[in-house]
Amino acid sequence: MSRLYIYDHCPFCVRTMMVANYRQVSDLEQVILLNDDEETCHRLIGQKMVPIFEHQGVAIGESMEIAKLLDDLGAADKRLRPLQLSEAIQPLFQPVQFQSWALNFPRVTRIGLADFATESSCEYFRAKKEALLGCSFEQALADTEAHKADIERALAELPALSLPSEQGNTLSWNDVMNFPVVRSLTLVKGLRFPPRVEQWLHEVSALSGVELYFDRAI
Repeated sequence: MSRLYIYDHCPFCVRTMMVANYRQVSDLEQVILLNDDEETCHRLIGQKMVPIFEHQGVAIGESMEIAKLLDDLGAADKRLRPLQLSEAIQPLFQPVQFQSWALNFPRVTRIGLADFATESSCEYFRAKKEALLGCSFEQALADTEAHKADIERALAELPALSLPSEQGNTLSWNDVMNFPVVRSLTLVKGLRFPPRVEQWLHEVSALSGVELYFDRAI
C-alpha cells in the first residue's frame, strides 16, 4: 500500500488530496501528521516538509510531482482538464498573501483539525507562523476587519472560474492549483465571497472530497 502524508490545512497537501480522491487512486492511505511531527518527515525525506508520497519503497516530497504521479495512478475515467493560464489566480493573491496568512494562521489551530490534536502541535505552529507574520496571533486577529477588506477586493477581481457543472462535472488542473488558496479562507467568519466563487468552491469540494471550513468558521 502507498501512503500520502499530509496536513489537512496545508494548501500544498490539498493539491495532492484532490487528485488522489478525484482520480480514485487505489491502495492509498492518507496519513494526517501532527504539525510538530518532525521525526516522520526527516525519516522519509530528510527534512520537515509535507506532502510526502511513499510508493514502492520510495518517498518524494514535492506537491506537483506527487499530484502528477497520483494522476497517473488514478483509476477513475474522468481526467483532469488541462491548465488554462486565463484562470490562474496565484498572481492576483500574491499582493494579499500576508493578509491571507494573518486571517488563516490564528484560526486554523482552533477548528478541530487532526494536524493540531495536541497542545504541542499548536504551539509549534504558533511559534513558526508568528515569526513569519512578524506579529502575534492576537494582533493578527485584532486586525481582522482590515485584512478581510483587502481579501474581499482580491476575490472580487478574480477571473471567471469555470464551474465543474459547466464542464461535465469534471475538475481541471486550474482547480487543483486554485482551490487550496481560496479554501483556506473559508474558515474566516463573515468573509464575503462572490456568489460564483462560492458556488465554484462547493462544486470543487464535492468532486475532490476535500471539505470546506464554512461550518467551523471563526
